Amino acid sequence: MNATRADSLGIDIAEIEERLADNWSLPTRFYHDPAFFDFEMEAIFARNWLYFGSVHQVAKPGDVLVRKMGRWPIVVTRDRAGQLHAFLNICRHRGYTVAEGSRSNCLRLVCRYHAWSYNLDGSLANAPDAAGEEGFCKDELGLIPVAIEQWGPALFVNPDADAAPLAHFWGEGHARSDAEGLAPDPGEFELVREVIYDVETNWKLWYDNGAECYHCPWIHGKSFADAYLSDAGTYETELGPNFTFNMYHGKPREGANVRPASDNPVLQGFPGFVGFGDGDILHHAGMVPVAPDRTRHITHYYARPGTDPDYVKAWCDLWDQTYLEDNVVTADQHRNLASGGQPWNRYVNGREFGAQHISREIWRHYKEALGVA
Repeated sequence: MNATRADSLGIDIAEIEERLADNWSLPTRFYHDPAFFDFEMEAIFARNWLYFGSVHQVAKPGDVLVRKMGRWPIVVTRDRAGQLHAFLNICRHRGYTVAEGSRSNCLRLVCRYHAWSYNLDGSLANAPDAAGEEGFCKDELGLIPVAIEQWGPALFVNPDADAAPLAHFWGEGHARSDAEGLAPDPGEFELVREVIYDVETNWKLWYDNGAECYHCPWIHGKSFADAYLSDAGTYETELGPNFTFNMYHGKPREGANVRPASDNPVLQGFPGFVGFGDGDILHHAGMVPVAPDRTRHITHYYARPGTDPDYVKAWCDLWDQTYLEDNVVTADQHRNLASGGQPWNRYVNGREFGAQHISREIWRHYKEALGVA
């Protein structure tokens, strides 16, 4: 065990193990202390698959999509041969940003600091006045790659360029989600809406909230719980390494503001992806930590061509309302827990098993990084 690192963070391994086994949360300081945020960037987000965006946003050669993923500025390109690539969005010269925004019809990525330019496959195209300089090798100065993978219409990146495939990481959750249609052929769906939320909360509180529906009847009475059964025993859950999988069921009554399909599969893929299917409508969402007290949440909504546009709008609006309600709740939680007065939260196992599973998965990744058996 990396005892020095655990000790420097004030982590009591035995106490946390005991608390988690007895239906308590992780220590609440994990949700607001900057030292733990820094540790998580290394232990979790530097080595896992992160939801980046929609393949529809880089559908054509010359398309470029830029996002900040945790600490990593990343650019995704589709080159002239139609191949997707992902790189750190950092010029190899002096570290300036190469692509300053998403765009289409791009021929090269050009750093405006000293005009170094890169082909869309990441190779260095030109470095002004560097030709013939001793020791200068263009072939060694391409953009630094990160791993990229497409899953249906969803794009994922991993700062570890040698990461194992997404299917290996999610395991049974990946296979089950494929079977339930959460990763359809992108050509079968149109991207109809993108929404980006900046939430004043810690990413783990965002994750906890989305992994249980104990709160749904009270917080989402006019949104999610108006359309889907959410009481105890009305939905099925499967838990596994790096995933939770739920099957929600639409309320069989007229009058709900959205009348969903009878079976609605939901994947939560660690560390922060959500896929929700509802017949001819689909949404993918992902969370990215920005700071100990700030989380960015990106959602993409899809519909099959020909789906009633009024229904599509109502369904997207319902989810937008649901997420806005969650944002208020998790921001309030964070403000309270950051006071430091409450060291642990107590779960209700019969209703919050999903949130408990996420806490244990986070702890498992902590232990791996600390070298705990």
